[in-house]
Order: sequence, then C-alpha cells, then structure tokens
Amino acid sequence: MRAIKEWWTFWKLTVAGTVLICFNTAGAQAQYSITDLGTLGGDNSVPYWITNTGDVIGISETGAVDNGTPPAPIQHAFRWSKGKMQDLGTLGDVNSVGLGGNDEGVAVGDNWYTVNHALLWYNGSVADLGTLVGPGGYSWAQQINNARQIVGGSAAADGTSHAVVWNHGVISDLGTLGAPGSSLYSLANGINDLGQVVGDSQEDNIANPLLGFPPFFPTIWNQGVATKLGGEPSYTVGGDGYNINNKSQVVGRLAVGDPVEGLVSHAYFWEAGVMQDLGVPFGDDNSEALSLNKNGDVVGDSGVGFIFGYNLNHALLWRDNMWIDLNTVSPSGSGFYLIQALDVNARGEIVVCAVNVDTGNVHAALLSPQPANLTPGNSGNVHQAPPLSASAQRLLTLVRAGRGGRPKH
Repeated sequence: MRAIKEWWTFWKLTVAGTVLICFNTAGAQAQYSITDLGTLGGDNSVPYWITNTGDVIGISETGAVDNGTPPAPIQHAFRWSKGKMQDLGTLGDVNSVGLGGNDEGVAVGDNWYTVNHALLWYNGSVADLGTLVGPGGYSWAQQINNARQIVGGSAAADGTSHAVVWNHGVISDLGTLGAPGSSLYSLANGINDLGQVVGDSQEDNIANPLLGFPPFFPTIWNQGVATKLGGEPSYTVGGDGYNINNKSQVVGRLAVGDPVEGLVSHAYFWEAGVMQDLGVPFGDDNSEALSLNKNGDVVGDSGVGFIFGYNLNHALLWRDNMWIDLNTVSPSGSGFYLIQALDVNARGEIVVCAVNVDTGNVHAALLSPQPANLTPGNSGNVHQAPPLSASAQRLLTLVRAGRGGRPKH
C-alpha cells in the first residue's frame, strides 16, 4: 500500500505561467512564539493539521522498530492537545498516521504495514472506515469537516483508486472527471463545512507526451459532481487541489517549466473561477500552498530542485499579497529552522516542520500569534535550511511521497 501511495506523487504535474511577487523578510508582520510539540519517543515528528480549537494531528516515530529488513522506525498517529502529545495507536497494525481532524475532537487517517485502511479516532476508540471493495481493499481518510463528513481515497472495483466520501459511516465513490467505466484515478484531499470537496482526478486515458501517462487535474466536487478547476494561468499537464475553506477558496500547486530543473512547482490560490499563481519567493524555484484558513491566509513551503522531492528551504505564509518567511517572524535563539508550514487555523495558529539546528531531526511545532509590538525575531541565515539527520530525511521522504503534494506517509 505504501508503494501505491508513493506512486501518486510521481503522477501529478502541473503547468502554469509565472507572476511577479513580493517576499517579506522584515519584522513588520505579526510575530509568533514557537512551541516544540515533541515526539512519541522517537527522533522525529510531523504535524499535518491543526483544528480551530488548537488540537494538532500528525505522525511521530515511537522509538520502536518493525521487523522489516532492514528494520524501520515505527510511526504512530498523534493528537497534541493542551501541551500533551497522545499516541492514537493503530487498529492491529504496525504504523498509523493522523491526517486531519475537526473541532469536535475527531481525528482521521489510516494505518499500514499489513492492513491499509482508513481510521477514525474519537474519545479513546478507533474505528475502521472500510473501503469501496471490502476488507481486502485499501483506503485512507484525509480530512473530516464539522458535519463529520470524511474524504479520502479507496481502491475501486476497476483496479484504480477513487476519491471517496464517508457520510454517517457509509462510503461513497465520488468518481472522476471522465466517463463512468473509463478506469481513471482520483483522490480527495480536503472538504469544507459546506460539503465541497477538492482533490485531483484524471479526465481521460490519453498520455501527455511530456509525462508518458494521463495527467491529473485539480478537481472540485459539488454535491458529488466533479468539475476541473478553471481560470488563468492555463495549465495542460494537470495539477493538485489540496484544501478548501468555507468561502470556497482553494489552494494547491501548479507545475512550471524551468530551464534548470525541467519542471518546478508553484503555489496557487483559486477563487470563483480565477486561478492565481502565487509564484516562488527568494531565489527558490519551487513553492506549494498546502492549506488555508477562513481569512484566506495560505501556508506552504518553498525550496530548490525538481518538482518531485525538492529540498525544503522555507516555511511560508501568504498574507496581504506577499510571501512571508516564517523564520523571520519567529523567535531568535529557538534552536529551530522552519522548513514547511502545513496548516493554519481560524486563530492564525500555524503548524510547521521545525529542524533542530544541532541534531538535524525534525519536530512538529506550533507557531502562535503574539502582540504586534513583540520584538521582531531573527532566525539568522534564512537562505538555506540546515542539514537533516538521516532519520529525519527518511521520515520526510515518506511523508512527502504520498497522496497529492501535501505531505503524507
């Protein structure tokens, strides 16, 4: 199953134009405190989601190893709440990951190693959400809204994977952009409280000559009907839709031809049929928008390299039509360098991947807005992330090689 999930990343490219943007590194923006959320006993952890109540959902190494050859660190889903990280466990499997949660304290994700099924955690219990094809299939739960609708993906009867929604425990196939029965792939990444779903879908079986296979396109499902996101800049080789807020604003990434890297990623913001390329800040050649809140604040990252697995350099916030490097508005002397921002809630709290500058390990961390008169932070060299430890590289490779471009296991 892990190989299937990693396969998604290598199937999704996008093409778009470039725009001129501003990049803010000054201390004039809102300042943030930083809280290290720790781990479940291992060296590394990654946050995926923060609810509007401040709970953080993610994945952490436990300190134990599996029985593979060679043995690999065991990772479990976690919920961090009120200063404590809780191990959410698995449902009889080895590994699990928490990918999303709602304001009622429900968390969703999946487990993997032997059984790869979507899971739901609530009040100390865990439930298997099932698949489209029965116990022998695979599935994952990506996100849950405050109406307890859950979206993700599942093995389909035709041998592909399809975007799905669970309503009151019943799984439904959302289909694809193509005709029924055309054996196309799709997946769902986000859902808002209106029940609108965003993700990716193929629209036909025609291989693009640049890729050698049929591309995926950013897709929105309204009342179960799939529509490709339109707007300028135009794109012909696919794309990713990562999240949608209650204003029906969507974020994701577009791929852009690059003379050095071949293809690179640009973050985008979509609203009411208009797709805005957010460009790439500060000398990097990739960016991606991973999430947004009700105020339209967008978070993501930028880095250098080919579109797949580029080196992360900056955790970013898009606000007031400019990118802000979060390293420049977090406290100096924290001992961390921020390489990726994964989610932002309605209170403006942001969860990030923070690299320990001494060990190279990566920890889930929380940035909390502070009064405007806080002395501006200075992270030192904001141009290049510090070297990662071997274990941190391994975990980030796993979490970035999953569904969509948004980090997954």
